Amino acid sequence: MKNATWLVLLFFLSFPPSMAQKLDSILSRSSFSFSYGLSHDFHSYDPIPIGTYIEMKGRGEAFGFEYLYRPAGKNEFGFGFSKQVNSEDYSFVVQTPTAVVFFEDYRIRKVKNFHYLVFKRHFIEDKLIGSAGLFNLRYRDPYIQISGATSNRTDISLHDAPINSDFGAFVGLEYYHSLRENFQVGLRSRLFYTYGYSQSFESFEFTPVLRFKL
Repeated sequence: MKNATWLVLLFFLSFPPSMAQKLDSILSRSSFSFSYGLSHDFHSYDPIPIGTYIEMKGRGEAFGFEYLYRPAGKNEFGFGFSKQVNSEDYSFVVQTPTAVVFFEDYRIRKVKNFHYLVFKRHFIEDKLIGSAGLFNLRYRDPYIQISGATSNRTDISLHDAPINSDFGAFVGLEYYHSLRENFQVGLRSRLFYTYGYSQSFESFEFTPVLRFKL
């Protein structure tokens, strides 16, 4: 343990001053933000295809984090992560020729994970900010399948589908209020777009944000 402590101490003492200054310059132009709020999934679907259409609600929750670097000027560049969760509890009865299937408060949970690169522009300094970016989306579409109308048995399948992947772009707008020199609170709205669906808009987020400048 003592040897490890001495190695760490020697590393910091031998850290080149020029590299330390460069790191300090990068950190002074960096910021982190954390968000939590509401989302809406435009690709709501029928998780229980039993003849009667049951549309899963589109509203859900979204939370994430973001790192930004701002060189001289009004532009920022960075990356981030956002997670959207939609869930709903179902209670229903399905009658087949051979069985009665009953579900009580069965929860189906749909998750979308966005990993993204983002570009931002300050329209009003540290207040009104526009953003655009590219994302990689990874998501699951679980569902229940009940069959047995044309056979002598009833089959119930609970599908937890494998992770799917897709790509797209988003645009957004943010507004902030400074509480301290290095701390802001704000609101963020974003619209995610994915090519290839009949409904091209993937989802929408509206979240309060905490933003820290280093």
